[in-house]
Order: sequence, then structure tokens, then C-alpha cells
Amino acid sequence: MFHNVAPVRGGMGMYLLQKMGWKQGEGCYTCVINRDYGCLGKNNEGSVFPLSLDVKTDRRGLVALGETQKKKASVPTPIIRDLSGKHPVSALMEICNKRKWSPPEFNIVHDSGPDHKKHFVFKVKVNNEEYQPSIASPNKKHAKAQAATVALQKMGLIPMDYVIPV
Repeated sequence: MFHNVAPVRGGMGMYLLQKMGWKQGEGCYTCVINRDYGCLGKNNEGSVFPLSLDVKTDRRGLVALGETQKKKASVPTPIIRDLSGKHPVSALMEICNKRKWSPPEFNIVHDSGPDHKKHFVFKVKVNNEEYQPSIASPNKKHAKAQAATVALQKMGLIPMDYVIPV
């Protein structure tokens, strides 16, 4: 990259060289014999030519040749994981996110009963399909979880006999 660089003739480069002690026409014995452009430093020993550097252009990181890690044989993981330990709403959110679908939309379909003992039914819209449980729930949180459970069951991601933990 820097192998064929022209010598410094002016501008900021010349200013920096002069600040380091270089003067035009002065130099060490080897510089005069080799018709070099001069030397730097207190004892006129340093070269004015830039160092030849190997510039790293790939994105593999700074690793020595002997330090490369061997890749482990990867075991194919199943696409569908066990979702039985998760809350149904967060499991449904994860599935939508992994499949790059829009997030599920939960809407209340029915609420009935007196104020102190209401029952709720939610429906959920996932990937333009609506899922709705047939049983009302005593609170909104449980009704939302029940709608998500029905959606996951109909998608075949959890067993049909799955019971929502209360």
C-alpha cells in the first residue's frame, strides 16, 4: 500500500519532518552515499521513508495462523422448540418475530357479567388468521393467554391438551 510513496516535498508532512529534526540536504553517511533524502532523530539514524505496513483488509479479526479455531460439528436444531414452559402470549410473540410476521393483535370479543364478576373472551389475529377460544375467562390476562394458547394449538406448536398455568 505504501511501497511507492513519493518523498515529502511540502505542506503538513514537511512541517512534521522539520519538527522531528530533519533538514533538507543534511543526513547521515549512508544517506549521502545512497542519495537518500536525509535522516530523522537526534543522531540522524532514522529513515525518512515510510514504514512498509501490511494493512489488513478482511473482516476476520486479528488471529495468528496457529490460533484458528476448529468449527465444531453442528447438530441440526429443530425449528420448533418446546414452548410448554413459556407463557403463551410471549411464546406467540416469539413465533411471530422468528417468522417475520407482524405482532399478534389481541382484541376483546365479549365481556359479560356484573362489574364484580366479569367474564372475558379475546381473539388473536396472527398472520391474517383469527383464533378465538370457546370458553370465557374470569380476567383479561387469562383470556388473552387462552386466545394465544388456542392459536399455538391450531398452529401445531403445543399439544391440544395443554392447560394454561394460573
